[in-house]
Amino acid sequence: MPNGTTPQAPASGPGAQPWEWPEPEWRRILGHARAGRSLRPAAWPGGARCCVALSFDADHETLTLRDGDTSPMRLSQGQYGHRQGVPRLRALLARHGIPASFFYPAVSALLYPEEVRAVADEGHEIGIHSWIHEANTGLPPGIERDLTFRAAEVLERLAGRRPVGIRTASWDFSTDTLPIIRELGLLYDSS
Repeated sequence: MPNGTTPQAPASGPGAQPWEWPEPEWRRILGHARAGRSLRPAAWPGGARCCVALSFDADHETLTLRDGDTSPMRLSQGQYGHRQGVPRLRALLARHGIPASFFYPAVSALLYPEEVRAVADEGHEIGIHSWIHEANTGLPPGIERDLTFRAAEVLERLAGRRPVGIRTASWDFSTDTLPIIRELGLLYDSS
C-alpha cells in the first residue's frame, strides 16, 4: 500500500472469500461457536489430578455406505470394527472395570443390534452418532433433525435407554445441530 494507507475491507457477499470478509462478518460467524463457561471443577473427586473419558465411534460400514461406495472390498473393511475392534475394546474395558461411551450411527446399530445391546448391558453409554454417518452441513433443511430423531429412537430401542449425548459424524456440527440437541433434551455434545 502506498505510504501507510490502509486497505479497505471488501464488501462481503455471495462468493466472497473468508479473507475478504469485513470484521463484523467474521466476528458474527465466530460468535456462533464460542464455548460456554469452564466446567472444570476446582478439585477432582478423590484427589485425582485429572478426569479421562473414553469414547469410541462404532462406524462400521457406514463410512462406505455414506459415500455410496458398494465395493465389497471397502464394505468388508468396515466389518473389522464389529468383528474385532469392538469385542477387543469391550474385553479391555471389562478387564479394568472402565465404563466408556460408544457412539453409534443408527445404521451400524441396526446392522449389529446384538453388539449395541451387549455394550449397553455392560454399563457403557450408547450415544448418537448420526443416521448413516452423514455430513450435516451438506443436508437439505430439516433432514438433519429427522435423521437425528430417528437415530435416537433406534438407539433407545436397542440399548434400552434414551441417549443423553451426541457426537456428530465427522464432527460436522451445522447451524441446526444445537437446536436439535436442545429439542432432544440431550445433556452434551462431544463433536
